[in-house]
Amino acid sequence: MTQFRAPQTSLGDIDPQIAATLIAATSDVAFVVDKSGVIQDFSLSCDDLSKEGWSGWLGRPWIETVTVESRSKVQELLRDAAAKTPPRWRHVNHPSTRGADVPIRYSAIQVGKDGHIVALGRDLRAVASLQQKLVDAQQSMEREYARLRQAETRYRLLFQIASEPVVVIEASSGKIVEANPASVELLRKPLNKLTGRSFIDEFDSESRPLVEALLQEARAGGQSGGARAR
Repeated sequence: MTQFRAPQTSLGDIDPQIAATLIAATSDVAFVVDKSGVIQDFSLSCDDLSKEGWSGWLGRPWIETVTVESRSKVQELLRDAAAKTPPRWRHVNHPSTRGADVPIRYSAIQVGKDGHIVALGRDLRAVASLQQKLVDAQQSMEREYARLRQAETRYRLLFQIASEPVVVIEASSGKIVEANPASVELLRKPLNKLTGRSFIDEFDSESRPLVEALLQEARAGGQSGGARAR
């Protein structure tokens, strides 16, 4: 952990050691900037952030350490702090030397009487990683849904054009859920008359025990043998 160093310039009536303790306890990164926005000191509580080369930022304007699209947010943070308006959190990105930008959520307050501003930041990389995983999972689900819709479309097409009678039966009740056109023709009833009826009722009384045995066999083992029924 990089220890917070008290700036050479005075922070007014706030004890630097107390300020350092509070900053270290409430943030992952903290900057002390003067009224011109130049970094006078900084603190990092994460060793991983210290590998980003931020040690070279001392004496540089804070606005030059962020990505182009984040500069207006830094200006707003400095302006609001100087005006002593209630602090607001803003998402700011710092360019990284190791890959993706480093997202930090900052709030800034003015301390003392000489216009110095303390910017407190929270590392958002873990949140960004979770958000990316959520996006990836959502995209994966959408691809899976698309695949299932395509499979269902193919099933419906084959179901409708099949020359052999095909009937879908609810396992628990034995009632007809779907029947293809070939089944409608064979059973000589319109589809709306078949749906919801017991499949066994479509056979004569002598064949019903045999059909029931086939259904029981399918429920128990997932498939059944063939049989002749009227």
